Amino acid sequence: MNARQSTPEPPAAKPAGVRAGVEPAQHRVSRYTHVVPMGKGRGALYNTRTGAILVLSGDVYENVRRQFSSRCAGRERRIYVDRDDLTPHLRLGGFIVEAGEDELAGLREQYELARSSSQFLLTIIPTFACNLACDYCFVASKRGTMSVQVQDAVIDFVRRRLQSRTYPSLSVDWFGGEPTLALSVIERLSRAFTQMCEDRNVRYAAQVITNGTRLSGSAVEILERSRVTRLQITLDGAAAVHDRRRPHRSGGESSYRQIMEGLERVVGRFLVRLRINVDQSNANGVWMLLDDFERRGWLSQGCRFYPYLARLSPLTDACASVSQQACSLAEYQTLSARWMRRLARLAPDVIYQPLYQFPEPKLYNCGAVGANGFVFTPSGDIHKCGLMIDEPREAVGRVDQQLDEDSAAAQKWKNWNPFDLPECRECSFLPSCLGGCPRNRLLGRKVELRENCRFFKEHERRLLRLHVNLAARALKPARRTEAPQP
Repeated sequence: MNARQSTPEPPAAKPAGVRAGVEPAQHRVSRYTHVVPMGKGRGALYNTRTGAILVLSGDVYENVRRQFSSRCAGRERRIYVDRDDLTPHLRLGGFIVEAGEDELAGLREQYELARSSSQFLLTIIPTFACNLACDYCFVASKRGTMSVQVQDAVIDFVRRRLQSRTYPSLSVDWFGGEPTLALSVIERLSRAFTQMCEDRNVRYAAQVITNGTRLSGSAVEILERSRVTRLQITLDGAAAVHDRRRPHRSGGESSYRQIMEGLERVVGRFLVRLRINVDQSNANGVWMLLDDFERRGWLSQGCRFYPYLARLSPLTDACASVSQQACSLAEYQTLSARWMRRLARLAPDVIYQPLYQFPEPKLYNCGAVGANGFVFTPSGDIHKCGLMIDEPREAVGRVDQQLDEDSAAAQKWKNWNPFDLPECRECSFLPSCLGGCPRNRLLGRKVELRENCRFFKEHERRLLRLHVNLAARALKPARRTEAPQP
């Protein structure tokens, strides 16, 4: 019997080890519970719907593993819990649920509520201009910087939304092009946004996604005044490798040197996420970067500096050529796990950062399917997905016009729902995947969709095991070196 049926199932045979006379608890194993062997007689239960993790060892783990791993003819087995101290943990974590509970219906209701009441999330492209000529850039031929007229229209758009709806927060991502080429736009819009949020008691957060070459002292001061607290910067290896992959359009200067000088100014002042794009041509050279970061002291506690590896892949047709050098999914996951183990030894707090693929449930996919997520281009077009800004016909409106949220372009995102896909409804990883990238689904990108499924089915449990083991090591008390007291 699957989770959607309510017909009583026949009683299961009482498993070995359960006391005579103990009645079966009216629970069944959650369809989203996974048993993860940890080695050395230990194991973990992980529930993709709640995100809960329970680490067990010894006979307790073996008994739970035997029952939770048991499936017959597609039926979820009823279970017997013979430990009063364990049952509350299993229920609280969602590892077991009431026998008649429809988990799929509850998950769908949560998804619909979350996407309809999503946070106010803006991605603003103040300019399409960029000073670098990266060979894998996914923005093809766009040009232009946001005019004062478009800026005023963006301010009016945000004001109207804040007046007509209640939001707990407004979050802004400054994107490009290279956004620091338009600092005056960032400063002017930020001043207006923060004032509106203060007037309405709405939390405000902002980050800049930048190539990191223009973080001068004055630029850093402008970003701080603009209430930017987070930076995402890209570095693709040591100087020779990085400068070859991310050269200046005008030639001459080393973008690597400029980025390192900028990092010296911002590490410790902002939360910095350093993205390192990897493929087969540079994967072996990432370790010298970690050595350098350690020497500079950037991995020290409190620096809030988080370097992570990102698999380079063809996000759009404009960068389709990168597929020739792309790492396979398995190669990337092996490299990323090695990176994580070494990084965690140097900076233990990284294990708590979601950047590093820690398995966790999602409320909804992304801002594109959220009711309150918008992307603004310099010309004033409004999009839902930042990867589709090269296609004018994909715009859902204009910032200087009344937004028609029932237009065909808008309805495409509004109607997207992973619960309409049979293969997703039946998948035990649905809460942490939600069908993958909606854009890939809408465009029928079969390779990316297959790899998304492979990631969860082949690598999610390995990542969980890695993170749990790293967390256990980080929390392990230091050995006593002094003699014990009598």
